[in-house]
Amino acid sequence: MKKSSIVAGSLVLTALGGYGAWCAYKKMNPRGANQVKKDVKKMTKNMEKSIEDMM
Repeated sequence: MKKSSIVAGSLVLTALGGYGAWCAYKKMNPRGANQVKKDVKKMTKNMEKSIEDMM
């Protein structure tokens, strides 16, 4: 029980750190953040399409 709570806590802290870094990047470079967002959406679409093609 103790190990699982440590793992869950560190996972939450990592997620919060990543979110904080993303917010800071978005505040300092809004154009770049929008471009990254578009790129991620495009990459996700391409991955979904390739998975559908495989099936």
